Order: sequence, then structure tokens, then C-alpha cells
Amino acid sequence: MKIVGLTGGMGVGKSTVAAIFESNGFPVFNSDTRAKELMVENTDLKKNIISLLGEESYEGENLNRKYIAKVIFSDENLLKKQNLLVHSALQKDFELWKTKQDTAFCVKEAAILFESGSYKDCDYTVAVIAPDSIRIPRIISRDHLTIEEVKKRLQHQWAQEKVVKLSNFHIVNDSDFKNLQSQVMKIISILKDKC
Repeated sequence: MKIVGLTGGMGVGKSTVAAIFESNGFPVFNSDTRAKELMVENTDLKKNIISLLGEESYEGENLNRKYIAKVIFSDENLLKKQNLLVHSALQKDFELWKTKQDTAFCVKEAAILFESGSYKDCDYTVAVIAPDSIRIPRIISRDHLTIEEVKKRLQHQWAQEKVVKLSNFHIVNDSDFKNLQSQVMKIISILKDKC
């Protein structure tokens, strides 16, 4: 089975694109969602996070996301270490998930597909991009963040142009759903032929 990596920065519409792939019968592994689950479920990962970021990383059994975001987005070194810890656990989880799929290709959705190096396991990559004028209000509304918090997080993500250059395909999410769906369907058609 082929692996299609799906990536893009915050607020570009990766989840919507992933849902289109899924509705067309191609399973999607959501790395961001699964990472949050593993940070709570995986005992070894949890211990490593506490060791790296401190006891405040958890509130009882729950992840203290606000604290973690504050710490890692203020320290590039901690952000890299945190990403490495989570990526290692996530890679093992993905490999297990993949063995249960039975389609021509599956989709691995990951915000930091290139940064983490997990693109190396993909046969094809798709980048989703959107103008900041659309992304920033979307993130503020979705995540209840201030514009300063959004800009700080976006600084830690690769430039969209860089991600597009590294990808086999790219989708520009700057219009309506119909336009977005049309772009995804063209890519699905090409991937079906290739796989």
C-alpha cells in the first residue's frame, strides 16, 4: 500500500482535505489528533514529557495543552525535543495502524510532515496552503487564541512556499468548498492511476 503524506500549516484546511479523502474511501491517519491521544495514553511518552517539561505538563490524567504550548513556543530547543519524543511514539502507532488498512493508498496527515522527517516514509506528498488573511482569523476563531499567540505559533512553522517546493502536489485553499473539493478530486484521480 502506498502512503500519501498530507501536510500544511495551521488553519489551511488540512482536516477538510483529509475528510474529502476519507469520504472517497481512503483511510486517514490524523497525526495531530493521534499525538494528543498518545501523550495521554502512552505511559513511556508521558514520563518523557514530564521529564522534559515538568509536572505541570499534566493536570491529573489530562494534558495541560496551554502550559505545554506556552513552554515549547517560547523555547525552540524544547519544541524540537518535544517533537522528537512525540514523533517516535507516533511513528510506531502509524506502522501498526497501516497494517490494518486495505486500500490502494492511505493518507498520513501531519502538520510537520517535512520538519519531522516522516515524509521519507511517504510515496507522495500533498501540501495544503492558504493566505494568512484566511488562516489567521480561522485559527483565532477555532483555537480561541489572540493574534499575538497565533503569530508566535506560525513563526515556528515552515514557510508555505518551502513546503510546496518539497511536495508532489499542492492545494490552494483560498476559495469555497467546491473549489477545494475539485482540487482534491483531481489529485485522487492521479493517485489512483499511480497506485
